[in-house]
Amino acid sequence: MNILVSLTGAMLLLSGAGSLEELGPDEYERYCSLADRPVCLNLASAARLRSCGLFSDYQVASLQHYIEESGDILSISELGTVPGFTPELVDALSYFVSLESHSPAGARKRKRLRQDVMIRSSGSSLSGKYHAEAGERAELWLSSRERLTGSLAIYGKRPWKLVLGDFNARLGQGLLVWSGFSLSGFSSTSGFSKNASAFSATGSWSPSWRGMAAGYGGRSWQASLAAAADGHLLGTLSALGSSGSVAANFIYGPGCKGVSADWKKSFGHLSLFGEAALAGSAAFLAGCSWDPAYELSGVLLARYYPSDYQAPMAGAVRSGSKTGDEAGISAGLRIRWFSATADMAFHPERWKKGKKNYQQFRSVLGASPQFSAGSWILSPSLRWTERMQLSPAAGKALPEWRHDLRLDLKTSKNGLEGALRLNGLQSGKHRPGALAYLEAGYATPSDTARLRISMHLRGTVCRTDGWASRIYAYERDLPGRFNVPAWYGDMYGISAVASIKYRGKRSRHQLDLRASLKDFRIQYFLRL
Repeated sequence: MNILVSLTGAMLLLSGAGSLEELGPDEYERYCSLADRPVCLNLASAARLRSCGLFSDYQVASLQHYIEESGDILSISELGTVPGFTPELVDALSYFVSLESHSPAGARKRKRLRQDVMIRSSGSSLSGKYHAEAGERAELWLSSRERLTGSLAIYGKRPWKLVLGDFNARLGQGLLVWSGFSLSGFSSTSGFSKNASAFSATGSWSPSWRGMAAGYGGRSWQASLAAAADGHLLGTLSALGSSGSVAANFIYGPGCKGVSADWKKSFGHLSLFGEAALAGSAAFLAGCSWDPAYELSGVLLARYYPSDYQAPMAGAVRSGSKTGDEAGISAGLRIRWFSATADMAFHPERWKKGKKNYQQFRSVLGASPQFSAGSWILSPSLRWTERMQLSPAAGKALPEWRHDLRLDLKTSKNGLEGALRLNGLQSGKHRPGALAYLEAGYATPSDTARLRISMHLRGTVCRTDGWASRIYAYERDLPGRFNVPAWYGDMYGISAVASIKYRGKRSRHQLDLRASLKDFRIQYFLRL
């Protein structure tokens, strides 16, 4: 199986995004960091497992209970037998978790300090990051670009944690507080619900919060509290049961005061989730998911955010640009490599004032099969997106449609890789537009080789009717840098990315370069 494609698919499944174009830069970097430094399921504390953002509170409690009763998890297939972990989820998690075990005497293995240093130059700007981990007990982030940011997290042997400096705050389903990445729509069945991580360390160049946060709990409960430097106080208290969890959350500070309750409950293959909040007025979202078999799932979600709902720190799933003035319903279905989602949203306040886009509809159909013959792999992907917006005109509502059809073909054999994209778009009354790119490259097939080399060259052409018909396309860039440029008008581009990795006995060196018609970037990475 193609490692790159599989890792990308794991990122999309866990984040809920339908394609790489929908991921945010911080979220993409977070998954890359987890893939490079997997979380050890057997050695990590409950606080560390919650902070990584891969698991729900119920899954963390279920995992810890299983280890206490049955001993360390010794294989990925065994993880699939733990309540709350489906085979499909386990396949995706395999890239971001490890299964190092306790020593025979029952003591934890000693792990030396692991350190990463990254220096990046792009034009006249210089940025860098430093990341250190002391086993599963502590981690430190220092980042410098336009300003210096830092985050220190300490995880106790008992389920407690302390975070100093910059931190993420992700509570409930995001209806009240959610840092960083939040989907703007629904493109896959896994994107309808979220896994709250409370307060966690962050290496982001632009963190949402700065201050101090702490958490403590037991097998059946968890409490977290944070004080931000800007005067906000945030907290959450959750109760964990045998098949789900319920939590109470609050935020209090300048311009933002609110409380909420969120829940997740499993009834075999059927799960219920949601959150209800009060911040100026009441808002809610509630949904149910159905997972009867491997690679078969369905989900339904309803939401309501009134116009006077005041939660500027929210990040709940939505189709509009803000968590306010919206009522909507969404549904999704996945059968193996085929998926379909539909979302309808209505904005009452816009409708009353006669503003445009007061009703929106969006549907996404996707098919991503994979074929292999020996070492040769072909991965075609077809994605058809339809979007409709209603706007008032001359006393009646006129629909404006946006049709988007995209075909991707990826192939690989013995390190040789190729990719082709054909993307057609027609938006409103604008002329149809199109984008196409062709990419060829090579990557050392062995992940264990001391010297690994990868090189990729891409050519892109685009022709659209201006910004209103823009097309987004993910591009390879320096590791940890997320690049999704907007193509519009008559444009063309050529880019080349190369990477050289050397693995020594006690250190790892990596040099990455990217050149295009517009700029040149270089990055050096050192691991000790």
